[in-house]
Amino acid sequence: MRELADLFGRPRTGQSIVFAGPSGSGKTEVAINLALSLIRVTTSPVTLCDLDVVKPYFRLRDMLRLLTEDEAGRLTIVEPERRLLHADIPTFPRNLHALLSSRETIKVIDVGGDAIGAGAVAQFRETIIASDYSLYIVVNTLRPGMDSADGLKRMLMAIRSGARLEVTGLVANTNLQAETTAEDVQRGYDAVKALGDSEGLPVVAVLVSPEYADQVVHRLAPGAAGLLSVIRVFNRILDTVGSQTEF
Repeated sequence: MRELADLFGRPRTGQSIVFAGPSGSGKTEVAINLALSLIRVTTSPVTLCDLDVVKPYFRLRDMLRLLTEDEAGRLTIVEPERRLLHADIPTFPRNLHALLSSRETIKVIDVGGDAIGAGAVAQFRETIIASDYSLYIVVNTLRPGMDSADGLKRMLMAIRSGARLEVTGLVANTNLQAETTAEDVQRGYDAVKALGDSEGLPVVAVLVSPEYADQVVHRLAPGAAGLLSVIRVFNRILDTVGSQTEF
């Protein structure tokens, strides 16, 4: 299995890596895990930006107490003010443009899942495209509406239109949590690859969590197995330790 940062080409200082995807795709988990992977394999500081105004599943700052002192010390987290988390309009930190334009850190950005959520980041489009950026769509084909080629294409078109950013690649994160089978992962990869082939986009990663990784790793076809990486699922970990998770 591969280090997650390697699957994304080990982004360099100053780059922005943006993740979008429909609700339940796991894009926040992917963003967190990439940020931590970058801390492990590079010496660059990493800024993790929560721009998801659609449905914040958990507070990123709660995650810090699950990290080592070194991990927490090298990671900067940017998220909406707690008191404004459920405001009727998107609210972002006042210095967000400056943070997103920084060339001193790698920026990992989690944006909203649907067209409205992705559109919230469009106001920062000029800032993002002024530096090197990549936009990845995270897909769980076992979520509602993601089980057909037409549904996947509609999702991709909506996010493209909302974010007004070019899509770089796709991430296959097909899972049913602990009930996930190798067949689920393989079928999910095949569906995401078919979408990518039709749109000229590569699949850059196939993700599994530790709870079922051992049952999956030796049962995938070479294409999927070569892109496999294990991610920690922080929202479920935080639920078991009393985080301020919000639904």
